Amino acid sequence: MKTVYKSHSLQAILLFICLTICLSPSLSWGEENEDTLDLFNAFQEQTSASSRVPKPLSQTAENVTVITAVDIRLLNAHTLADVLITIPGIQTDPRGAQGNIVFTSIQSSSVAHVLVLLDGIPLNTLGENFSDVSLVPAQIIERIEIVKGAASSVWGQALGGVINVITKSSGTDRADGGSVSASIGERTTADTRAELFGTTGRMGYYLSGGFLGTNGLTPHTAVSSNGIYTKLLWSLPDNGQFWSTFKYDRADRGTLWGDNIGWDNKEDQSLHTISASMGMRKSLANGLELELLGRYSSRHQDTFSAQISDNTPTQTINSRELASGASAKLVWRGVDNLLVVGADYEHAELKANDAFVHVDMLDRTVNRWGVYLNDTSTFGPVSVIPGARFDRTVTGGDQFSPSLGAVWQLTDATLVRGYTARGFSLPSLLNDRQPEKVWTSQIGIESSTVPYLWVKGTLFRNELTNVRNLRNLDSSIPESRVAKGAELEVRTTPLYNTSVGAGYTFTDSIHASDGSKVYADPRHTVQLALRYDDKTYRGALTGRHIYWNAVPGYGGQYAGLIWDLHLGATLIKRENNSFELFFSGHNLFNGKQYQDEIAPNASRWFEGGVRVNF
Repeated sequence: MKTVYKSHSLQAILLFICLTICLSPSLSWGEENEDTLDLFNAFQEQTSASSRVPKPLSQTAENVTVITAVDIRLLNAHTLADVLITIPGIQTDPRGAQGNIVFTSIQSSSVAHVLVLLDGIPLNTLGENFSDVSLVPAQIIERIEIVKGAASSVWGQALGGVINVITKSSGTDRADGGSVSASIGERTTADTRAELFGTTGRMGYYLSGGFLGTNGLTPHTAVSSNGIYTKLLWSLPDNGQFWSTFKYDRADRGTLWGDNIGWDNKEDQSLHTISASMGMRKSLANGLELELLGRYSSRHQDTFSAQISDNTPTQTINSRELASGASAKLVWRGVDNLLVVGADYEHAELKANDAFVHVDMLDRTVNRWGVYLNDTSTFGPVSVIPGARFDRTVTGGDQFSPSLGAVWQLTDATLVRGYTARGFSLPSLLNDRQPEKVWTSQIGIESSTVPYLWVKGTLFRNELTNVRNLRNLDSSIPESRVAKGAELEVRTTPLYNTSVGAGYTFTDSIHASDGSKVYADPRHTVQLALRYDDKTYRGALTGRHIYWNAVPGYGGQYAGLIWDLHLGATLIKRENNSFELFFSGHNLFNGKQYQDEIAPNASRWFEGGVRVNF
């Protein structure tokens, strides 16, 4: 194993150096690309994930990362999961081929601690508080905003952080436009997509649909999924907006193949999801704005288990989830003040049964609500951000989540931020347990003082209580933990269309009772990237390593790095029309990166495709 590790590491380093040298003419320090330089004037980049309204990062105390459509395009991504694997501080654990289940955590938090939102609609399931990020097509994403750390004072149950996905705008300056794309890869991995957008009068529209399927890149991970997404926007006469969204997905996928470790068991999943929303934003007075949102979502999931040897059924779990709700918020923008007051309501239903033995496992309905307030007051170079939220969770009791943060802009190129907050995460409706809780403290610095270099560093400390983790040797007993760590991100300013980036996250998780190590909390996460984009040719070489700190006996493998190469070229371009070719090579050196031998990662594989924009 040590020989393989050294060989893979050496090959990875040589490849990274060679590509850097090959692109060295583009790294001359004599010219700057003004368009790409703006990417690193990040202090004025807008984010809404931390306060639920857009405000500059220079007034944001939390550790926030913003990913744009330009970043996503470089990755030839199929789904949201393909984007998240490249983000520093994010740990993803894919369970099979593209479009299959992917477990996602932030700074080594539990998968159930991360709140994922799509246009304001939570994607987390009621049954497991799990967010199925592989069901969000990358094509529909305009930007992703990630809060790393507790965000319960704004969003409710968000102990580990928030991944806020904002879809493409339906309002454009063009009367109409769109794109069609298709790709094919090994094991009949195919992705076909189409989208239309435009405006007619006061109405803007965005329509998207596609199919993603594969015979499986690892044993028994075949996927067949399709879905549609629509977004309509009406502009009101007084600069207000009214919008609606609708999303439908169907996926059939193999999720478990026990033969990898000698189990005579396999598992398949059939899934149907629907989500819809309607919202309105309207100015009430000078600086005062009202926003209303109504939402509905349903998730029907059937999980079939059978013996591999003779296909004898062993279990069939049917679950039906329904959630409907409404949100309202008032936003007041003053000269040096941003005040947000809001309320959320949710009606949730969960029914689950084992159809194989005809046993009803659960039939539960709850009505939850929460109210919150957060403020951003600016005093010269300093911004102070207090916040608080109260939640009536029913199943987890009443929860109060305060937070306090501050940002000090030392110079035009450097700022210091810090915050402390309490967060919580609700257990599954399948269980009667108290919520898991955290008290988090973070301090960080962000600077572009060094020419052509952007640096961001963060220290964090999380005190968790009442925690249960299914990856522990004994998950039946709640416990307290302390997780201390640091995160560093570095990226060069794009010069001659080329930039180099790196990210590193270290987390030390221990049991508070005796100081012993917590297994399955990843200890080291490394991200490397080399990017090139001159609007005609583009490329991204990304490397990642996660030291999973796996439970002993689970057969985890995580030596070296996983390297992916993504290339693209626009061969024909006339005004709004263009023809593109793209290609991706995944896991170029056949690295092994998984925490459980029951779900190994895919070996090297390739794919390519075409896209027509019109």
